[in-house]
Amino acid sequence: MDPSDPVARYLPTLGRARAEGLALPPGAPAEERRVAALVVLASIVRREGWTEVVDLSVEDALQIAPGEPPLPEAFEARAHRRLVEHLGLRPCTACAGASASPVVCASCMGDGHVRRARIRHVQDRPIEVRELYAPREMSFVPALFSFESGLKRALGAADPPEPLRCLDLRPRAVRTAYRGGGDRAVEPDFHGHHFAGTIESAVATLGAFAAGGRIVAQAVRAYAWPLLWLRYDPGEPAREVVVFPDLTGALQAFSGAIPGELGGPPLPRQHARG
Repeated sequence: MDPSDPVARYLPTLGRARAEGLALPPGAPAEERRVAALVVLASIVRREGWTEVVDLSVEDALQIAPGEPPLPEAFEARAHRRLVEHLGLRPCTACAGASASPVVCASCMGDGHVRRARIRHVQDRPIEVRELYAPREMSFVPALFSFESGLKRALGAADPPEPLRCLDLRPRAVRTAYRGGGDRAVEPDFHGHHFAGTIESAVATLGAFAAGGRIVAQAVRAYAWPLLWLRYDPGEPAREVVVFPDLTGALQAFSGAIPGELGGPPLPRQHARG
């Protein structure tokens, strides 16, 4: 990659890690895996609703519009009432139809009758999502159980750098080289770093927000976080090391070990400067 490319400073390599003085095991790793975490920032509006039968004055009943409320134009809370159906007129039970009374009835507004109607209450609820997903298989490695939470702490609340933004995470169709062969789907990656299940995790989480309603507006931004997963032979003091960039692009190392072997859970370690 061209060193002048703004993405280059965020791509971890073994050579860079050693040049920047990260505390790595002295031996060569048995395996190098280029994977990527996924950071998702989303603004969502979930529409929830319920119906009830109410008695309204004839005038109030005419003020309730039928149909579905318009789609929201902003990510903010809104409440709506919509008419489902009119169920007919009936004598006002509050004033027993005594419309001649000098005191105007608050229920029928002096008409003596109320209109029974089925109405639907609609609530638009804004939801803000900020989530980071590490590759699924890391969650099955005891030495890396705390990596995802450690990476979240390291990144904090700042927005990810724009060079790491992913504009399209859909699989792309690639035509096979064989005659008569159809297209095959190729999973997206980020400059050779595979997402390893993080896209599916993010899609499942966002879809779950529709429970109890439906999504009527959303704006989603996704960012890759490139990781270099180094796996060492059992003889090394740290068998699992993950090298990742911080917000400035400087590399950091998370050194994993089998719990109990090195006296406690692994923590992110800052590399030496100088």
